[in-house]
Amino acid sequence: MGREIRMTKEVFEALVSETRIVILKKLDKRAMTVSELARELGLAKSAVHEHLAKLVDAGLVEKRDAGRKWVYYHLTPKARGLLHPEERHRILVLLSSALLALLGGVFTGLKYLRVAEEAKVTVAERGEVVLEAVPKAMKTPTAGAVRTTEPYLALSIALIATSLLLFFLTYRAWRRSKNYYNTRGES
Repeated sequence: MGREIRMTKEVFEALVSETRIVILKKLDKRAMTVSELARELGLAKSAVHEHLAKLVDAGLVEKRDAGRKWVYYHLTPKARGLLHPEERHRILVLLSSALLALLGGVFTGLKYLRVAEEAKVTVAERGEVVLEAVPKAMKTPTAGAVRTTEPYLALSIALIATSLLLFFLTYRAWRRSKNYYNTRGES
């Protein structure tokens, strides 16, 4: 989503008119002809055509002639970036949250392995819990020693699962914005 939008003199001049901004918003919904825009805006076709020419010169609108009787106008990715800048932010927030959750899950998993190694537990033939390497704080081996590692394991699994979900949501948001920019207005 690293699209850079260059604000040229033509873009500023195109965005000065309230009518052109309304045209951009109408074209954001779907591709339209000059006649459709004129009818919806209550303006003469010639006036709408002049506004569209300014928007085309600024690189915010493109004509699509596809060999039909009518010429359709649609927004360019540049115009979509101006109208919907929040898409980039949403994707960046999701991606950074996913990375933080993954790192937290990995570090918590490593902590689990370290604590589990310190309090290595084996089960004797009689079903008793025996600690091979007992931490200093635990003088007598108990089943409670096993539970000291459970929160680390559960937290690690939860954080890694959360990161996978966030990566999936990031991918969906990226695909949705990519499809939006590529197929929007191709009616």
